[in-house]
Amino acid sequence: MKKIYNIILIAALTLFSASCTKTFDEPDEFVPVNMEPTHTIAQLKAMRIGGSTEVLENVIVSGKVVSSDAEGNFYRTFFIQDETGGIEIKIGKTNLQSYYKEGQTIVVKARHLTLGSYGGMVSLGERSLESKYENGYIDTDLRINETIFRGSLGPKVTPLEITDQIQITYSRLGRLVTLKNAKLIKRNMATWAQKASGTVEAVYGEHTFQIGTKSVLVRTSGYAKFASEPAPSLNTIADVTGILTKYNTTYQLVLNSLDGVVVK
Repeated sequence: MKKIYNIILIAALTLFSASCTKTFDEPDEFVPVNMEPTHTIAQLKAMRIGGSTEVLENVIVSGKVVSSDAEGNFYRTFFIQDETGGIEIKIGKTNLQSYYKEGQTIVVKARHLTLGSYGGMVSLGERSLESKYENGYIDTDLRINETIFRGSLGPKVTPLEITDQIQITYSRLGRLVTLKNAKLIKRNMATWAQKASGTVEAVYGEHTFQIGTKSVLVRTSGYAKFASEPAPSLNTIADVTGILTKYNTTYQLVLNSLDGVVVK
């Protein structure tokens, strides 16, 4: 028995020593997908024929990431754009900036995903189980892995400069834009938003900038990291960069971070 015990002890010590000196494998190297799109983003969005629309064709679109949830102003969603327009991809996960980086090419196999609209903004997601929403989040790893593919990393997209009110159009929704020399004409609070604290609920900040006679509402989440930062005073002129969106008749801009606001 003593001999058997000694053999077992030696074997255990050998395994322990090996485990202490073993170098763990590095994570698999990221290999960008190489897949040609069949449609533009504008063509994909045009397939929505009213209400919830399942994509039944073998549609592949490609675009670069223009949003980031690093500062908490986007939640479980990101935007991509190509030369024809931008679209929101609804993924039911957080910390998306770690996987879908600004400037990275993303390829989407849209077949059996669902196009929907909320307040006039078309997005791509999963079929919704709630009738009040036209689509929902792609939130299982299986569905994400078979529909959303990461391509090559690249520089951040240069925002489209908007210098005239006629440039604020439906075709530019979902794109990264800069409102040049916009004037702050209205705000609902002195900070960018109101954070939740104790019994106080988070409140969206609403700051209206104007170009010509057209207004764009910069709407900021109370969960944004910069929510408590002071906003510019009324009548301030600034260049404001973010994702152009829309809710019914109101054009809105969503900031990635406060780096998108340059006061003149």
